[in-house]
Amino acid sequence: MNEKVNALWAAGEDVLHLGFGESRFPVHPALSARLRENVSQRSYLPALGIPELRETIANYYSGKLGLDFDSSQVIAGVGSKSLLYAMIQSIEGDLLLSQPSWVSYSSIATLTGRSVHRFKLNADQDYQINIESIDSVYHEAIAAGRNPKILIVNSPSNPIGNLSSEEELKSVAEWAKDKDIFILSDEIYSLITHDGFTHHTIAKYYPEKTIIFGGLSKHLSLGGWRFGMAILPKGEEGTSLIQSFQSIAGSVWSCVPAPIQYTAILAYSGNKELDGYINTCTKIHEIRTHYVYQTLMEMGLKSPRPTGAFYLYPSFKKWASKLGEMGITTCGDLSTYLLDYYSIATLPGNAFGDNPKNLCLRLSSSFLDMETDEQAQEILDAYHKENDPKIFMDKHHPRTSLFIEKMGKFIAELNG
Repeated sequence: MNEKVNALWAAGEDVLHLGFGESRFPVHPALSARLRENVSQRSYLPALGIPELRETIANYYSGKLGLDFDSSQVIAGVGSKSLLYAMIQSIEGDLLLSQPSWVSYSSIATLTGRSVHRFKLNADQDYQINIESIDSVYHEAIAAGRNPKILIVNSPSNPIGNLSSEEELKSVAEWAKDKDIFILSDEIYSLITHDGFTHHTIAKYYPEKTIIFGGLSKHLSLGGWRFGMAILPKGEEGTSLIQSFQSIAGSVWSCVPAPIQYTAILAYSGNKELDGYINTCTKIHEIRTHYVYQTLMEMGLKSPRPTGAFYLYPSFKKWASKLGEMGITTCGDLSTYLLDYYSIATLPGNAFGDNPKNLCLRLSSSFLDMETDEQAQEILDAYHKENDPKIFMDKHHPRTSLFIEKMGKFIAELNG
């Protein structure tokens, strides 16, 4: 979708881009300076990451998550995707995956030859994890001769934009521990949580077989730098996975580029200026996402309340009959219609494994009014000048206002 939108832009078409989950804030000056300082670092580095970086990451997340990690548990990768791939490749067994869930999990499973067994979330309860659903799918997989040994948990969630509660995580951990299943906990959005909500890691309740994944792409807007990290369990399980990871990384990508590794030390140092910047960007994400959410809810759409990241996952199912008259019977049809007739780019729920008949779309609030680096800087500057979130949105977000206007016209079309 991102490539399609870029092609439309290049052709002179004005498309409102809500289909790409890229955080768009400027690179913090301190990180830019540190990268320049290390531009001459050009030697091959350890596949696991340089010792100072691994130690810094261990200390950083020990503080953020309230757990005691050491450097021997930390590995660095070319984005978190490479780490997810390496761990899925290294663990014997098939995947248990929620419906919906981030698109790349199932793609990686296909690349590694693992089957995927999807369990439904409680859509009527803001997509909370349903233990009965997991257990049912688990036993169905066993009966079919499969070997489900990996459960992926993602909080805050992409595509839903919510956090899992401590109660949810405890119950999932207890279930997985009873079944001796590995949990891959994707916490890439863990530092982007909205006011009143706190991120918790499931590793707190099942450290023996939980692997935590993160990176710099979301909370510091450094997706193109391709830096990811993972924290593995202590003991024999972790040691075995590290040995496998070294073999995979050494054979495929060798190491994370040297200048990026040395710069990442600063990113994970707990630097107060950087932490303040993360907090500022997170607050702007929250204001923008909740503005869109509230406006869409007033139009009659139903969507889980966003509590982390910068996504919305509204359902248009209440208009299924009217949409059917328009020839729109799936979320894919819906996404195509919005792009063709309203120049609104979204992602359909079936891209995330959801039932296409649920007529859900994933909307990302991170791109509008920040399409260019100059616009992103202007939004950042405007936030520091405006005390009122509504004035901040109304005065400095013309593209978001245009999206709201167009979506209002589409909803009016559905209401007849």
